[in-house]
Amino acid sequence: MRKAPQQQRSKIIVDHILEATQHCIAQYGLLHTTTPKIAERSGVSVGSIYQYFENKDQIIEELLRRKSELLGQQLKELVMQQGNIPLDILIPLAIELGFNALKADHGFFIEVLKHWHNYSHSQAAQILEKHFFEVGLYTFSRNPHQWDFEQVKHKSFVIIKSTFFTMMRYVSQNNFLISEQQLKRELSSMILAYLSQK
Repeated sequence: MRKAPQQQRSKIIVDHILEATQHCIAQYGLLHTTTPKIAERSGVSVGSIYQYFENKDQIIEELLRRKSELLGQQLKELVMQQGNIPLDILIPLAIELGFNALKADHGFFIEVLKHWHNYSHSQAAQILEKHFFEVGLYTFSRNPHQWDFEQVKHKSFVIIKSTFFTMMRYVSQNNFLISEQQLKRELSSMILAYLSQK
């Protein structure tokens, strides 16, 4: 962001801008969303938008950052709430949460994922990886007799990259020769099989 909002009124304006951006992307698509359209939808002038953001991409980056933080927190809450349930129950729940989040908000994530090459190195991607890695550490630390710390790091990295990338490709392209339910089962089986390896 060009200028982080300090006062409550400024925070409300930024929230309106981000909410309008999400609606515009869902309605017009990422490429056809423009700052004037965001201004019209939000009721915030183009000049005021530029006080906080340099361009449309910076608005999208902030929106992605916030949504990634929310998804990461939801995943942590899910894992914490479930207590000591077995991994073969926890992993399908986490995958279900991920799919639901990617398809939420009137297709916002789906539209952004079609252009993920522009955002794959964004702060949003780093935030998601951080949360997922912390969840992996927490989950695997409940089974310290199975894995040491280095194994947890390596396994978390592989699981996060392979699973999240597959989910992103599936929801954004939707031309796979497998149903969503089948994919969820296969991902769960793949993760569980990988974790059973020493």
